[in-house]
Amino acid sequence: MKTARTMIAVVVAALALTVMGGASSTPGQDRPIDVTRYVIAVDLQPEAGSFRGRTTIEFVARAALERASFDLVGLTVDSVTRDGTRLEFRREGGTVDLALGRRSSAGDTLSVTVFYGGAPRDGLLFRTSIHGDPTVFADNWPDRAHHWFPCVDDPADKAAAELRVRAPAAWSVVGVGGEVAERRLPDGRKETIWSTRRPIPVYTIVFGAAELIVGNAGALGCEAPGRRCVPVTWWMYPEDAARGRQIFRRADQIVAFFDSLIGPFPYEKLALVQSTTRYGGMENSSAIFLSEQVGQAASADALIAHEVAHQWFGDAVSPGEWPHLWLSEGFATYLTTVFFERADGVPLARQRMINAERAYMASPNAVASPVIGERPRNLRSLLNANNYQKGAWVLHMLRAQVGDETFFNSLQRYYAEYRDATALTEDFQRIVEEEHGEELGWFFEQWLYRPGYPRVEVTYSWNAATALMDLRVRQVQPGPPFRFPLDFEVFFSGQNYKAQHSIEVSEREEGSLVVLPMKPDRVVIDPHNKILGPTVLVR
Repeated sequence: MKTARTMIAVVVAALALTVMGGASSTPGQDRPIDVTRYVIAVDLQPEAGSFRGRTTIEFVARAALERASFDLVGLTVDSVTRDGTRLEFRREGGTVDLALGRRSSAGDTLSVTVFYGGAPRDGLLFRTSIHGDPTVFADNWPDRAHHWFPCVDDPADKAAAELRVRAPAAWSVVGVGGEVAERRLPDGRKETIWSTRRPIPVYTIVFGAAELIVGNAGALGCEAPGRRCVPVTWWMYPEDAARGRQIFRRADQIVAFFDSLIGPFPYEKLALVQSTTRYGGMENSSAIFLSEQVGQAASADALIAHEVAHQWFGDAVSPGEWPHLWLSEGFATYLTTVFFERADGVPLARQRMINAERAYMASPNAVASPVIGERPRNLRSLLNANNYQKGAWVLHMLRAQVGDETFFNSLQRYYAEYRDATALTEDFQRIVEEEHGEELGWFFEQWLYRPGYPRVEVTYSWNAATALMDLRVRQVQPGPPFRFPLDFEVFFSGQNYKAQHSIEVSEREEGSLVVLPMKPDRVVIDPHNKILGPTVLVR
């Protein structure tokens, strides 16, 4: 799931400013900087629901700079430094705007450190677990990271991250990347350090701290020559840990499947963590947070597969703009179905697509809107049936249009070309067209940039004298007709075989004459559920 200002160095003594109002409505707007790395140190104070923070931001100037600004809201900033020298800063709306002390040129690498703290109202959740125990979990999507650390809160500005977390000694701390160190502090607490060198979306830069039991769910690539070993672990509340092995029994199988289908797993490890996230699951890079209810779930395979698929699409390859979120959610939704297709059989996968179709058609707002439109003011409104269910159907229909080999080759190439970067729909389209050898603008335009779906009525008649079946197809939805191949199967009375045919539909009304060996007994339209929308056989 995804989504920077520079003057004279002055010493600001005992200066602390706090913004009590709401965040800027558009955090992460275009700025003349490219953040390359965050080093975030937090000293948790669970009893008070607060923390002390120190974030170092390393960035490259994309233009001549005298000032820079970063998103941060609701916390007190004590000071900002560059190379140990205090900088002048001011709070503007939901940002920290600071003077860099000396002019920087385009291409210069800079580093500033912000000292701050307080009780965050969002983003970093100080909560009591369902079992009554204190916990702290970061929960950033879509643009809530700036509630607990200064950043460019835009998923298009991906950066590496290091997290240094001080917490009670009895707590386990999990974060993105690999664990670098854990050490006991003089006051009896401990500090845990996690770090990733891979650039990841800001909303996936997270940690979790609580009393957790850690279990082994397998590993990936440990036996393969030249491959690094990727451990897969689960982290659960002590009260639920007895079910961990059962709940996560297929986790390593899921990771291995996507690794072989798409390309190498992108991160240092994978942790699956029971947490207080407000979502059912959150695909944080290498540290997936699952809702607390996972501990009582009869099965979490679909949820786990969806969030694991995001490690490739959403995290490693991220949508460059919010309206293209289907590149994350639609991909994860469909790849979950592909996993079940290969692991548990076609009937289950087909039923999942039927369920997705029903969910989409039951959402009037989604049906009335294109998948790709304007950026909404409320980014959470993007969690809709267009980006999930219709997005999955777009991939399902694309696969049927170009064939399995081209489709999966395109996914592999898309991942390889845009790993650790961002992409838009036109980037994915270009790759599919090059792999397929044909222009597909019509496909992407009608399914992603136009609302709705085709409603198809089919009639047929039989002419015994000519041995021809006259099949008529009519699109009855409002708006222009869609273009798609429509498969149908013909069954014959007393026979144990069927005839399979297809008609290319592109007009409001189409017809096809089909030679048959005898009178048809039954005709089934779209037997393999390859086209989104209802097909009704009218007799």
